[in-house]
Amino acid sequence: MKIKFYLFLLIFFLFQLTSFSSENPVLVEEGEFSYNSFVTLEKIRFGQDNQKLRIVMDFSNLAYYNVATKEGELDIYLFNSKSADGLPDLLEINDFIAKYIKLEKYKEGLLLRIFLKNHTSYNIFSLEIPSRLVVDFGRTFTRAKEQKQICDGIDLYNIEKSVGSKLVTAQVLEVDPEKVLISPAVFEPEVDFLGSVLRFFNPKSQEKQPGFCLGTVSKIAEQKGAIAAVNGTYFSWNGVPLGVFMINGEIISYPIFDRTALVITEDKGFYIDNITMDSYFQHGEVKYAITGINEPSSSNKDIVLYTPRYGAAASAKGTAFNIVVKNGEVESLSSGNTIIPSDGFIISAGDMYTEFLSSSVKREDKIKVVINIIPYSTSIKGNLLHLIGGGPRLLKSGRIYISKYQEKFRSDIAKGRAARTAVGITDGGKLLFVTVDGKLRKGEKEEKSASSAGMSLTELAYFMQSLGAVDALNLDGGGSSTMVVNGKVRNNPVDGNQRKVGNAILIKPLY
Repeated sequence: MKIKFYLFLLIFFLFQLTSFSSENPVLVEEGEFSYNSFVTLEKIRFGQDNQKLRIVMDFSNLAYYNVATKEGELDIYLFNSKSADGLPDLLEINDFIAKYIKLEKYKEGLLLRIFLKNHTSYNIFSLEIPSRLVVDFGRTFTRAKEQKQICDGIDLYNIEKSVGSKLVTAQVLEVDPEKVLISPAVFEPEVDFLGSVLRFFNPKSQEKQPGFCLGTVSKIAEQKGAIAAVNGTYFSWNGVPLGVFMINGEIISYPIFDRTALVITEDKGFYIDNITMDSYFQHGEVKYAITGINEPSSSNKDIVLYTPRYGAAASAKGTAFNIVVKNGEVESLSSGNTIIPSDGFIISAGDMYTEFLSSSVKREDKIKVVINIIPYSTSIKGNLLHLIGGGPRLLKSGRIYISKYQEKFRSDIAKGRAARTAVGITDGGKLLFVTVDGKLRKGEKEEKSASSAGMSLTELAYFMQSLGAVDALNLDGGGSSTMVVNGKVRNNPVDGNQRKVGNAILIKPLY
């Protein structure tokens, strides 16, 4: 008996060294060996932290085991074991690694079945005094659940990734800018037939028509014929971009705190850099600094430039002094809300300038407006075509560089995990458009919320780096985060449906 027993120990020891996680374990057949005594499985417990999920089996003495893996399951065969009286045969775990543990009788021992949600690396080992068998599951993994070529130059990846003790799902568009067109767009207001008739018979009603408004990313993509799109920069309640925004050389909005932007040049150069502006209008020999473009005035010291993109009328304060300019000449002077000429613009000056300008500016005077766009980097070559503000920056020249404090972002953006949208540039010149799913907010959708926890800015930066980005920029996130491909929403918006946004980044085929 003892010879057989020691022979079993030797065979078992050699097996443990060579077949740690074999999918075809060498099992002990009933009657092949006998034991001097059985050990008792007294308790099964587990613990969780950011690095691992640990499952511990407490025994009365040393237990012999073997391991087998199969789809969705890790099985531990306990050869000389029996369960203690009253030991539950089912233990709920509800971790993103494992769902539950089921204990069954198996031949002369027990079978412990660990049902998995996600396969990760694991380590199994014994401890003594007291006798324990421990299984540690690592939490680090990234895998592509789906890879799909949308068209030549656009590949879509659906990714699952562990972030600490949480599971995150993300969507990645890898884009070759040589094979597609990439540009920003705003939602274009749609006027129905009745609205058109009313505006025709009541031209003054145009004064109330906003140039900016909100629409879904899928609608913006549809309007512009894009094959794919993600939401763009931050925006105000009425759709006005918050931060620098330029389409086809047309400046639409002004930088905020010189925040980072995606820069696209006429020769298809792509950069991520901070943007500042030096802007002014000149009357005679006097230059006046322009402090905003297409935005409500917030101070009596402001001078705001309103273009037809803003809408039919400028949102100027009643005491503001408005200079209406067409073809470089003053057409009229006014105060309060003023109609913006379709082929001109309005300069709206705060109270501080009213007295001086009203006495010095006359009709038909020459007005010159100069807007200098100044990237921080001197490496940007070519004429600027598009600017999409965002922030904070995530990566700079391959290194983690999160500029949330320099760019003065609020805590709801700078802190905590949330749904995210980001853009990155790889060393090979490809673009990565990324959405990260966050926790859902609405009733019946809450059950799905456990599937993705969102990312912090730091986690997002490391994720972009792992995808191959060397420069990366955070865009508007939270409920705005949306990715659309071929008219279908590919991410899981936190509101359960698309939120209306002010703008988007579009990807169009060349043909």
